[in-house]
Amino acid sequence: MSPTDYLTTLTWRYACKKFDPTAKIAPDVMQALEESLRLAPSSIGLQPWHFVMVHDQSVKKSLRAISKDQAQVEDCSCYAVLCALRQPSVDDVECCIARIAEVRQPSPEKLAGSRAFYTQVIESLGDQVGVWAEHQVYLALGFLLNAAALLRVDSCTIGSMDGPKCDMLLGLDKGPYRVVLGVALGYRSANDAYALEAKVRFPREAVIEER
Repeated sequence: MSPTDYLTTLTWRYACKKFDPTAKIAPDVMQALEESLRLAPSSIGLQPWHFVMVHDQSVKKSLRAISKDQAQVEDCSCYAVLCALRQPSVDDVECCIARIAEVRQPSPEKLAGSRAFYTQVIESLGDQVGVWAEHQVYLALGFLLNAAALLRVDSCTIGSMDGPKCDMLLGLDKGPYRVVLGVALGYRSANDAYALEAKVRFPREAVIEER
């Protein structure tokens, strides 16, 4: 893909306000979108997140009712719910270390060094560790939105929701994760007027500085 093609793709993308409820995302495209979340970067690689991909129409309808009645939640092909660990801990470090050992098979000394470093980072965050975890979810969000645009899948980020009620609806309320935000994924309706609106961004010189 050329730089021009990539920028054209970013210009094509917008926050879809009206989805075509009959247009469904193909399985291979859906898998690629899910992989964009799994492969997203996170601070120290801890991956303090969980993603619920909602396809069931009745569940989407229930989520819409506790998300400011935003139609995109119900009408999209898939509603991705992005969740963060409530309170990352040393136990989560151990899970990450176990995965590193499985995939990379490092020396015991290197693994011990990683464990000590990760533990120090988590403990140093103190009572802000939950906020830190939430920030990692936004990194995954960026990867998902970019992947959707590249695959010509429309998206709309949904932040206005009743988090605790969403947790309960999805059976997360008693678990380690909490809902942070959602992303409606699908294909724009032919009569979504917002698709024709010019993209409003500050000029390059106002936001980018070369040194």
